[in-house]
Parts: sequence; C-alpha cells; structure tokens
Amino acid sequence: MPPKVISPRRSFAIEMILFLAYSFFSASWMVGSIITPDMAAEFGFSHVPSSVNNAISAAKILGNFVAAWILVKLGPKRTVAVSCLLTCAVVAGSFATSFSFFIITRFLLGFGGAVLMICMTPYVVYCFEPKRQSLFIGLNNAGPNTGNLIALLSVTAVRGWLGSWRHVILFYGIFSVVLLILWLFAGKSYPIAEPDQDAPKKRLAAYRYRDGLREPFLYQFLFTMTGRLVMYTVMLYLFPLNPDFTVDAQFISLMIALTGIPGTVIGIILARKMKRQITLFRFSGIAQSLLFFTMILCDSPVLATVCAILLGFVIFISTPSLFTLPTKLPGATPQKVAVILTLYWTGAYSLQMLIYAIIVRMVNQHGWYIGMLVTALYSLTFLIGTFLLPDFDRPQGRPADPPPQETEAE
Repeated sequence: MPPKVISPRRSFAIEMILFLAYSFFSASWMVGSIITPDMAAEFGFSHVPSSVNNAISAAKILGNFVAAWILVKLGPKRTVAVSCLLTCAVVAGSFATSFSFFIITRFLLGFGGAVLMICMTPYVVYCFEPKRQSLFIGLNNAGPNTGNLIALLSVTAVRGWLGSWRHVILFYGIFSVVLLILWLFAGKSYPIAEPDQDAPKKRLAAYRYRDGLREPFLYQFLFTMTGRLVMYTVMLYLFPLNPDFTVDAQFISLMIALTGIPGTVIGIILARKMKRQITLFRFSGIAQSLLFFTMILCDSPVLATVCAILLGFVIFISTPSLFTLPTKLPGATPQKVAVILTLYWTGAYSLQMLIYAIIVRMVNQHGWYIGMLVTALYSLTFLIGTFLLPDFDRPQGRPADPPPQETEAE
C-alpha cells in the first residue's frame, strides 16, 4: 500500500468533499424521483415511468464496472473530478425539452455517482490508518441516506418556493457544481502503484477483474446485500408515490431515512468496538425482516410508523461494519478494494434494476400491496446471507490464515 503522505487536515477536507458530493448526488436522485409525477405529466405520461430511476441504475451498472479501470487510467483526483462533473448533468436536465434528453441526464448522473462511490473507500484506505478506517467508511455509507434526508426534508419547501420541477432540479444540481469546484482546488491524488523501488509500475494492475471474480466473498456479499438494496431503493424512491398506505407514504420514507442517521452513528461505534460483527449482521437481518413485513401487513398507523422508525435504525446499524469487510480481505490494498467494490456494485445494481422494474410493473398492474409484498420477500436474501458471510473476527483468524493446528504441526 502507498505511504500515507497526506496531512490530517487535507485528509479530512478530501473526506468531507467526497461525502458531500455523494450526498448531493443522492439528493438529486431522490428529488428526481419525487418530481416524477410532474415531469411525467409534462411529457405526456399517464403512469409512473420506471425508466427515471432505472436510467440511473443502468448507468451505475456501467459506471461501477469500469470505475476501477478509470481509476487506474486517470488517477484518483481526475477520476473524482470527472465523476463530480457527470453528477452535474442534472443541471442540464432542468432544461430538457424531451423525455429522452431528461433520461440521458439521469444516466450521466448515475454514471458519475457510481464512479464516485468506487473512489471513496480507496481514498479512506489511503488517507487514514486502519484503526480509523471503519469510522470514515461508515460515514461514507451514510452519504446516500444523508442526501435522501436532505431531499425529503427540503423538497416540499423548495417546490413551494421555486414552483417548477425544472427549477427544483436545478437548485439541487448547483450544490454538485460547487463541490466539483472545491474538489479541483482541495483534491489530491495518490500513487496507485506500490512505492517499492523493485516493484515495477505494472503492479498496479496485479489485482484484476478476473482475480476479483474468483473471490468467494464477492458472491457471498452480493447475495447478502442485494435484498437490502432493493428494499431500500423501493422504500426511498418508489414508495413515497403510494397514495393508499395507512400512513402518508412520504412520511414513512422520511422516517426510514431520518432514523438511519443515528443508526449509522451507533453502527460506526459498534464497527470499532464489537469483537464479533457477524452477530450484529444477524441481529440486523432478523429485525429488518420482522419490521418490514409487519409495516406493510398491518392496518395500524401507529404500528406502521413505529416499524418505519425502527427499520431505518436496524438497516444502518450494521451497514458500517458490512462495508469494512472488503478492507479485511487478505492482501487488501486500495486497488483490490476498488476491484471488489466495482464487481460488487455492478452485480448489485444489475439485480436491483431488474427487480425494481418488476416491482414497478407489479404496482402498476396489481397494486401497491402486491408490489410491497414482492419487495419484502426479496429482502429476505439479507437475512439468509448473514449466515453465508465469512466471520473475519473469529478467534482462529481470517479464512486465508493457516489453521492453528497446522501451525503447531509445523
């Protein structure tokens, strides 16, 4: 791993810009979903077009797949700059004169967000010592929730102030432009290659996509996380449009996003304190499934609200720990972590786009109850997957370490 030569002040500046850039990417995504009925009406649609969100998901699939390659070709600072520039495409989207052009800007937004996300964890691995990495990885994983919360808390006031959905999109896009400018001044690159004099620069490509595809952990992690990703995407981007839920659907989505913040804070603390994080994963999986099924099946507004409040908490209490797992793989470097996350997010968003489209179709054809039930059933992959993930904290060490008895035999 390259030496950590960035000053603490510069490291924190980089972290904050990356965190806010991804947060406002998420805010722009959320706002685009919320104004979908207004946009659809202007462009002549009588239903909710899933392509508004799926354009971002498709872009994230492509963006995630090529992110590690772009990182190697352009270097970290320029890669982040390009990704931030692409998220600013929402500004152009506010001037769209056709639905197709609007979708193109959503695609560019998603592509930029995908590349930006892959850059964040390698920067943490480079900028901060291992004992502090879980803190900032947890913070970064709170970025999407923070952006969603910003959008949910402010979009009603912004719509009332600005009126047109175009002006609303432009308002949130301006923040991405500002963060791009800040990155150009404050961002810093780092050498991807090992600094060892005897190591040729070609070593930066030593861990390739094909190596990542051989990692059993990749498939265990993908299976585990995809159900939660689909559930969260549906609850934050589709569910607010539900007119028939026992409680105001947008309020439920707000509660999930809002309580995710304290959940993330507690999760960051637990990621640094708990000796066996697998226990936290399983608790989160069981609690998540119970709360989600209860919320969508009950008729009580009070019970549904309580479930939503607790759901946001239990989802995010384990997220910081879960996303430290790639950094615990044997031989983890910024390059290896980037490749693993590239392959993970490519697979995760491929599945998310497919399942999300199916759920939207279910909602349009069979109603919200069926669509939410399908979402709940698919989310069970998280609970099942927690029993498949490797336990990196078990006493005998990581999976790649020799078992103690073999060491004694030697």
